[in-house]
Amino acid sequence: MLSEFQTLEARDPRRMHRVTQAISQLLRHQFLHVQDRGSSALLEVLLRPEVERLVADYFEVAGYRLVVRESEGWAGILPDTEQIGHPRMRIDETLVLLLFRRLWEEGIQEGDVERYGSVMVTLNAAYDAYQDMVARARRATLGINEFKALVTALDRRAIVHMGDIDEELEDMPITIRALIATVAGEEFMAHLEQLLAGGDYQESETEEPVIDLDDADEEEVA
Repeated sequence: MLSEFQTLEARDPRRMHRVTQAISQLLRHQFLHVQDRGSSALLEVLLRPEVERLVADYFEVAGYRLVVRESEGWAGILPDTEQIGHPRMRIDETLVLLLFRRLWEEGIQEGDVERYGSVMVTLNAAYDAYQDMVARARRATLGINEFKALVTALDRRAIVHMGDIDEELEDMPITIRALIATVAGEEFMAHLEQLLAGGDYQESETEEPVIDLDDADEEEVA
């Protein structure tokens, strides 16, 4: 594998630099999205079959699978659970992820779909929906600043995008990206819905299931 990277660098140093940047971005944040600053060129290089194969082999050694979804404008790495365990999340992080999956689905059903399958909401509307969700689950509610901090963490991973704050309205737009359906797949949703309905969940950590790409439409997986 090292020789293939060396060959690419000798043949096309500029492309190799982009490959290095893409790998670094995925290692830091797990995902990248075409609409984020600087990510368009990184996704473009990953769409080249020879580069995608090389980068996929690199992450496979570490127990991750590279996924590139051109139609949804993102690329990311998902753990291969046959080699490594699921990532672990605090329950509050998991609930916020579940919330945005719900809001994204509602937007899709209502036809409020932006480019790349994204759905737009606002911070205040999302927080109101969060309060309603945790109240029905008989769980203590996070304050708005704590909630915003968890949304910011999703923004860093490119799962959502937080827009500029409207000082007058004290609100901001949030774009929920289609990759939420991969991060919080059907198994994840069913498990969390069951826990919320029964109030039977742990305060410490919960596992984050990963979508099974073997069942995905081949046209959606670049």
